[in-house]
Amino acid sequence: MARSNSLCLFLVVLLTAAPLSGCLGGEEVEQDSGFEWGNRSQPACDPVDLNITCKEYLSGFTTPTNSLHHPTEDEVWFSDLDGRILAYNGQSTRLVGNISNLVSNCHTEAGLLGFAFVSNFEENPQILFTYIGTANCETKEVTNLFLAAGDVVNGSLDESSIRTLREIEQTYRNHNGGHLLALGNHTYLWGVGDGGGSNDPLGHGQNNTSSLGTIQHFHYLNDTLMPLHNTTGTAQDYTLHRGLRNPWKFDVDAQDRLWIADVGQNCFEEINLVPVLQSSNFGWADREANREFNDPSDCTAPPSDPPAGMTDPVVVYTHEEGRCSITGGLYMDWGPELWQGGYMYGDFCSGDVWITKDAGNGVWEGEHLLDTDNLLVGFGRGLDDELLLFTWGGTVFELDIYTE
Repeated sequence: MARSNSLCLFLVVLLTAAPLSGCLGGEEVEQDSGFEWGNRSQPACDPVDLNITCKEYLSGFTTPTNSLHHPTEDEVWFSDLDGRILAYNGQSTRLVGNISNLVSNCHTEAGLLGFAFVSNFEENPQILFTYIGTANCETKEVTNLFLAAGDVVNGSLDESSIRTLREIEQTYRNHNGGHLLALGNHTYLWGVGDGGGSNDPLGHGQNNTSSLGTIQHFHYLNDTLMPLHNTTGTAQDYTLHRGLRNPWKFDVDAQDRLWIADVGQNCFEEINLVPVLQSSNFGWADREANREFNDPSDCTAPPSDPPAGMTDPVVVYTHEEGRCSITGGLYMDWGPELWQGGYMYGDFCSGDVWITKDAGNGVWEGEHLLDTDNLLVGFGRGLDDELLLFTWGGTVFELDIYTE
C-alpha cells in the first residue's frame, strides 16, 4: 500500500526537509513543519549483498551535486550545493571555484545545482553553471534560477568573470531542477522544475508559455546564448521537453535517448525515455507517472493510457517502504560489465539503488541492487570510471561488484 501524507510529515521531522523529495517538496508541508537545515548525519554504506561493495571515495562536501572529467587535465571536478567547485586528481582535492556569495542555501533545494564544461574548452576555457540566487533566509524570500558562465584561468574559476546568461523566475523555493548536460557541438540541456508548491498550483507544467516544468535546449558559443527552436522569438524557443515536475537529473545514452528521472508528488516516481531531440510532453500535472492526476492523496488510481500528445514513463515505482523521491541517474555503457546496458537510479529517502534494463518489447524492468542506508542525491563518474554515489551528508561513495 502506498504511504500517505502522514509519512511525508514524519520524514520532514526525521530528515529535516529533504531536497528533491516527492512528499517533502510541497510548500504547505514546509509551512506546517517549519524549516531548518538540521543535522546532516552520514551513515556508512554497507551492502547486505556481499557481491556488491560500497566504500568511501571522497568526503568533505556539504552536498555534492555533480562530477565531470576535466576536458584537458587528469582530474574530476565536483560541484557542491554550498557554492564550491572542487577538483580531485586521485590523491588530493583543491578548491577551483567558490560562488557561495551568489547562491542561496536557505532552502534544502537551493544552491549550486549543476555545471558543465563548454564544448570548445581547449580554445576558450569556460564553464556554465546554474544556481538559485542569494536570498533573505529569515523572510523565506523566493529567488530565481540562474544560468551563468565563467572563465577558467590557470586551472580555477575566475569569479570576477561570472556573467548571467538567463534568469528564470521562481514562484516558490522548491522544485528548482538545475541539471546541466552538454550534448556536444556547443549545445546543452538545462532542467527546470515546475516552480514549486504542491500539485503544480499555478499550472506551469501544461503552460506552453512558461519555462517552468521543462528541459531547455540551447546553443552557447563565444559568450552568445541562443535558443535552438526559433519559432516565436521568445523564451519559449528554448523549450524542448515539458510536462515535468522536477527533472533533477537526466542522461543521454549511446543511442541518443534521453533518460529523465522526474520527482513525483505523493504517490509515484518515474523515469521517462525519449529520443533526446524528440520534443515531448510528459503530462504533469494532468498526469502523475502513468495515471490521471486528480486527488493527490489517492495513490490507488489505476494506470491509464495517456492522452494524445503526452508521453508516459517507462519505469514507475511507488512510495512504499519509505521511498519518496527518485534520484537519477546514469546510463551505464561503462563500468562493471553486469551493469552495462541499463540505467542506474535510486531513491533519496530509502537509499535504494536499482538498475533498469530492456526486457524486450519496450518493457523496462528494474532490478534492485542494494539499500545504501543513505540519503541519495545523485550519481557520478570518478577519475578512473568508478561509479559514484552522492549523499546528502556530504560523502561520495564508490559502488562496485566484488571480484576476488
